[in-house]
Amino acid sequence: MRFGVPAGFGLLLLALLPWIWGSRGPRVAWPTLGGFDAGRSGCAGLLRGMTWAARGAAIACLAVALARPQWPGGRVLVAGRGVAIAALIDRSSSMKAADFPSEGGPVSRLEAAKRTLARFVRARSDDLVGVVAFANYPDLVAAPTLDRSFLLDAVRSIRPAGAVDDGTNLGDAIAEGLGAIRGAPTRRKVLVLLTDGRNAPAVPSPLDPAVAAGLARDLGVTLHTIAVGRPPGPKGGAGEAPTDGGEGPDLALLARLAEIGRGRAFVAADAEALDRVFREIDALEKSPVAGTVRTLYREGYAPWASAALALLAIDLALGAGRLRRLP
Repeated sequence: MRFGVPAGFGLLLLALLPWIWGSRGPRVAWPTLGGFDAGRSGCAGLLRGMTWAARGAAIACLAVALARPQWPGGRVLVAGRGVAIAALIDRSSSMKAADFPSEGGPVSRLEAAKRTLARFVRARSDDLVGVVAFANYPDLVAAPTLDRSFLLDAVRSIRPAGAVDDGTNLGDAIAEGLGAIRGAPTRRKVLVLLTDGRNAPAVPSPLDPAVAAGLARDLGVTLHTIAVGRPPGPKGGAGEAPTDGGEGPDLALLARLAEIGRGRAFVAADAEALDRVFREIDALEKSPVAGTVRTLYREGYAPWASAALALLAIDLALGAGRLRRLP
């Protein structure tokens, strides 16, 4: 608990005034038929003391109310300066393939990527995280933000591309991610490119991925790449070098992009491996955080003010009868 206006406690000195005022002179006895006994009854003295106590307590309660007692009601991270991360998620039609091994059975590559990214987002509470989903064209799903609820909703909203937008445009996706985090107020900026395909944009004048990676390097942005799945080998064997025109991620190109972008190239063939890759990236991209945390306080003056009013009401009730002071 804290007090918003501690100077309000200075009014506590006024709580002694009722006793000083009440004892400044004798009262005129209330006329009775009990004779002219000048002695004071014990009951009358007790009641008189109650009026003084009620007035003093009312002043004390008002002093506490004016001091504004407050209790913490929650904390909000207003600004953090850790790492700015933009996740570039491939949503081309090939990501719909439900051949990605995971606990509980195979899921689509896109679904596995979304689940893993959601866990990654929750773990980076002090970092600005943004999301770009891409196929033929990149789409900024969420600008870098600290709002984890918004980010998680944005990740869940990603859907596979339709026939009109189907394709894999790595260069423009990297450029979109650079635009999203370029102005972030952090010393370290990172792009994480996740794809299961090869660079095959069906748009006019696409940006070359290597040129985009060079832009990232020149801007001081680290580029990591993640290949989802393994391309077939020359005879269809998994784990072999890709052939010209083979399906699956272009490991050679992704490794080159990561090298140009001064990052690392990863390969994830199943959900467990994808989790492990994001844990490695999480360990790599650590930076001291200088954040601003705002504490929200609940005001607690109302009960004290109510108690003061109640005590004043008691004092008025007592003073309306035998204890009334005459001039």
